[in-house]
This record gives sequence, C-alpha cells and structure tokens, in this order.
Amino acid sequence: MAPLVRRAPILVLAFVGLRTLDASAQSLRLGADAVAQTNAPSPAGLLVLQGEDRRRTWLSVEGLVWTGARPDGAGTSPGEHGRNVDGDILSLSGRLRAPRGLGDLRGGRFVLSTGAIRPIHMDGLAALARAPSGTSVEVFGGTPVAARLRDRSYDWLVGGRVAQSVSTRGVLGLSYLGRRSRGDIADEEIGADLAMVPVRWIDLAARSAYDLSSPGVADAHASVAARRASLRVEAFASHRSPGRLLPATSLFSVLGDLPSRTAGATVRWDAAPRLDLLASAAGQTVGGDPGGNAWLRATLRLDDGGEGRLGVEARRQDVSSARWTGLRLIGAHPLGRGLRVSSELELVLPDAPRGRGAVWPWGLLALGWRSGTGWEAAGAVEAASTPERRAEVNALARLSRTLELP
Repeated sequence: MAPLVRRAPILVLAFVGLRTLDASAQSLRLGADAVAQTNAPSPAGLLVLQGEDRRRTWLSVEGLVWTGARPDGAGTSPGEHGRNVDGDILSLSGRLRAPRGLGDLRGGRFVLSTGAIRPIHMDGLAALARAPSGTSVEVFGGTPVAARLRDRSYDWLVGGRVAQSVSTRGVLGLSYLGRRSRGDIADEEIGADLAMVPVRWIDLAARSAYDLSSPGVADAHASVAARRASLRVEAFASHRSPGRLLPATSLFSVLGDLPSRTAGATVRWDAAPRLDLLASAAGQTVGGDPGGNAWLRATLRLDDGGEGRLGVEARRQDVSSARWTGLRLIGAHPLGRGLRVSSELELVLPDAPRGRGAVWPWGLLALGWRSGTGWEAAGAVEAASTPERRAEVNALARLSRTLELP
C-alpha cells in the first residue's frame, strides 16, 4: 500500500524498454529496461537484463546495473562533455536447477532471503537440495557486497537452513548466519521459522531471529489467520530491535537501541461481489513510548477485471513523534481504445505542524495507453506540499515496445 505522504523526491522521467516474449516455437527470452530520474543533476539510469532458455529450463541468468554520469569530480572515471561516468552492478547471477525440483545452485551477486534470516546482498554461492521425504538443506557463503567493488579484505559470511515438511500441513525451519568484518565478528544469529495449516480455514506463521553476538531477540513475528467464506481475520504480533539488526561495528548500534513492539489485528470482508472492506488496528511501543495506528479502506471495483475502481482510506498514526491523521482517495477508469486514466489524492493533518503547514496534500494524475501491436505509453504529473518542501511538482513518462523474435 502506498504511503499517505511521499517524502522521497525521486521520480522517473523516462522509462524506455525493449522486451522479447516467448512464443511456442521460441527457446530464448531476453529483456532490457532503462530508467532515468527527474531531479538528478546529471543523467542516471537503471539497466535490467534477463535471459531464459525454454529448451534448457535448468539455466537462467539475470542482471541489474545502475549507471549514469555526474559533474566533474563527482564520478569515478572521466567521461565526455565534462562529466564523469559512474555506475555499479546491483545484481548479476546465474542459476542452475535440478530436475523435478530437487534443488538448485545460484552464483554471482544476488539478494538471498531464506527462513528467519533477513535479506542479504552478497557475492558468492547458494545451494539448495530437497529430498523426497520433505527435508531440504540450504547452504550459502561469500562476501557482503561493497559499492563499486571496493576492498573487502577479510569480510565474509556463511550460513544455512535446514527445513522439514510436516505431512502436507506445514514446514519447520532452522537457520544460521555468521558474518565477519575485517576478521572480527560483525553479526551472528540463529533463527527458526514455522508455517502451518492445521485445518483448512486456519493459517499459522511465525519466525524469530536470536542475536548471538549481542544476546537477545533481534526480530520476531507471529500471526494466525482464520478464513470463512467472504471473511478473513488475522491477529499478529512482532518485536524488532534495531540495534541487533545492525552489524556490531555499526555506529548506530553503539548510539542506542530503541526496540519496537506491535500487536494488532486485520479484518478483510468481501461485502459484495465488487466491494472489499479492509480494516486494521494495532498497539505499538517505540523505545518504551506507547501508541498505536489504525486504518480503514473500502474499494469498489467497477468491472470484473478491476481495471476501473474507486477507493477511500482513512488512517490514524499515533506513536512517538509520528502523530497524524490522513485521508486517501483513489480512482481509475478505462476510456476505451487502450486508454486508462487514474488519480490519487492524499491529505495529512499533523497533530503538531511546527510551522510546516496545517495540511500536507499530495496528488497524482496519470494516463496510460496500450496498443494491440506491442506499444505502451504512460504519463503522470505529481504535485505535493510536504514538511520538507512548500511546493513540489514532478512528471513521469514511460514508453515501451514488446518484440517477438522467431
């Protein structure tokens, strides 16, 4: 769900993509995208590459590269027209899959997320093996990613996860992560995760990570959900310790640890074939300061496919220094001949404006078009008044073409 106030100033100005889609007789799929920013003083972009072979389904590769140019003295290598070329590889990896889903091997630069271990950006290898008995073993090792291939002497990490399926009703997993920085222990933790469906209408899920280098619970989450016809009710609770989620060598972990705890419930009701109601309320403490948050959303779909819709959302945030009330309106409608218009309006009323305006508005108006020949185009204008800026206007444009190769 989009936040009620978008404080990040970055917007995409141009998005040009060329993709190839698989036909029944094709064996290779390649994709490339390029992105640029409005507020960048110099060009900046993102290049996405993907490759898959239909005939060799056991092999795939993918890459994500950031690139751009900066003014003199701000980049990493000299370029033309008084600018320096800059860039970085965010991910570049290949994956081999064993037949019948018995395992896979991944290598290169990628983001790993498994069990109770939080996502890790790493250069290395990860291997997964599954047994017919429901047991799976995953091991990984390598070095943490350093921007622009900087020196990482004596920085490395290792870990793994063992999981066991319990009949067809659940999975229990145990995991470990150890990370060193310049030869010293920066982070070491163990974790457990559980997902179960004891009966058809109840879902259970839980995970927890325990920090061994600074003993204590770093992250924990548990939820139970019940489903019955058009109604779904979920109760949840979580605990997060920011100091333990950061490496032991981080300055932030030295300055202090303000743990947060949350407990609440979410209810979803399909009140009518095209009307969805969703509500949530939770109590929360941040650094010992009690508070809470609640929101209510209603969405009316104007057609079976959801291309057209109207929605309204009200939200209240009241914890620590974040105390405000917000209202959000959304709308989208197809105009025919591949055209679709959408808009959003958000208003936030802070409890303590502190001279930054009694109301913070944000609005977006967008128009999209899709042809039957593979062309797509879209444009949008965003305007806002935020605590950081009295007035801000940005534009977004996107153009893409889909190609099919023999």
